[in-house]
Amino acid sequence: MATPIRLVQRDGALIELDAESIDIKVGRGVVGIPIPVVGERFGADMNIVKVGINVKGIIQDDDCAASSGSSASASIDFGQPNTREPDSPLVYLEGDSSGGGVAIYDILNKPFYLRSTHQQSLGDGSRITFKFISTGTLGAATFTASHGVNGEIRISINHANILGDTGPSSGAFTSIAHELATYLKNALINTADNIGIVITSSSAASPSSQRLGHAFAASLGQSRITNIGLGSVEISQIETGKNGNSSTPTFWSTVTDSSGTENQLAVEPPSFLEFTGGLDSSCLSAGDKVQNLIANVANSNVMGAVGEIIQLDTNDEEKSLVSTNFNKLDPTSGASSDYIVGIQIPYQSLIQSSSTDQYVARNFLMVTGLSPAAHQGAAANTESVGVEFDSQNVYTGIRGTVSGFSAAYKGGDTFYTFNLQFEPIDMIVGL
Repeated sequence: MATPIRLVQRDGALIELDAESIDIKVGRGVVGIPIPVVGERFGADMNIVKVGINVKGIIQDDDCAASSGSSASASIDFGQPNTREPDSPLVYLEGDSSGGGVAIYDILNKPFYLRSTHQQSLGDGSRITFKFISTGTLGAATFTASHGVNGEIRISINHANILGDTGPSSGAFTSIAHELATYLKNALINTADNIGIVITSSSAASPSSQRLGHAFAASLGQSRITNIGLGSVEISQIETGKNGNSSTPTFWSTVTDSSGTENQLAVEPPSFLEFTGGLDSSCLSAGDKVQNLIANVANSNVMGAVGEIIQLDTNDEEKSLVSTNFNKLDPTSGASSDYIVGIQIPYQSLIQSSSTDQYVARNFLMVTGLSPAAHQGAAANTESVGVEFDSQNVYTGIRGTVSGFSAAYKGGDTFYTFNLQFEPIDMIVGL
């Protein structure tokens, strides 16, 4: 009987495998030194631990009847420009942090665009236009139908501090980037106002809708510039399918168009990731899975750091001296979204069960750092087996990456056998 395990990619996507055997090896670097005459032994234990996980199993086709596809996701980070030196991250806006190179007036009235899953399916180039403006009520979004075909959303940032590049409008925001991201997020989840064009399909949950919140979901995320705060807008299409990969967001041209309205000053856009991850079906064959693992292990790049080290867990207060959010990919450095950063291996627990004759499922953990014994064992393993993996939370699975993978196939079979080596690692730094 196989045990289902999950490899976790840097973008949060899961690779599900059926394990027939799981070998977990933990060794401590302790060497005993005999003491002459007395027959005793001396040793030093510096808590130097070697760990390896080896998984053998089978890779089978997915159950396509239960497959429903997936939605595409994108992000816009107002904390950083989209072109920068990867070794020396730059601030985007002049009024933020140590000061960026772009003044607010350089992005006022400049259009940037999103295209919904439905619009992409039409193939007519239709898209939704967004602009920040310097009039009206602060934070308010005006929904109009512009140019006869494109819905336009104008978001007011009319405040002396913002327009003067001196900081956000109030202490409710950690930065101007945080404030801009908040207003854009609020516009994207609006389900009350029409924008003048239809942006969902007739088969959508909210069919043939003209409202942004029926086509997109949005939330705030941490900017890649840490002290900017929540300067990133994480956006996902609500309708599933590959049409969600709409090659947007796109930003203003740095060359004035024939109308003279596209560009006022040549300025770089904020950092962004285009919509990716949309699939008509998430159903994979066994061969699809093998190919994806070959691609991942053979050629995926960290281009930065993943995870955290020097973790302190004393007096029920968890801290880490060095930490990085693995969901934040640098779109200009070549970081691979499919890089494997963790593994979830389930086991049956009695100590977490409310009944002494009934198991509950938990994931194996590897709690490292300066942590009390009570926080490391089975009694502390309270998260459900289906918890979302987080490289900054040691209670959601085991952090690390795949160091080796082999697959074998015999003619006539409908499955592959595999052997996978996983290296538990708290922080990975690399190219």
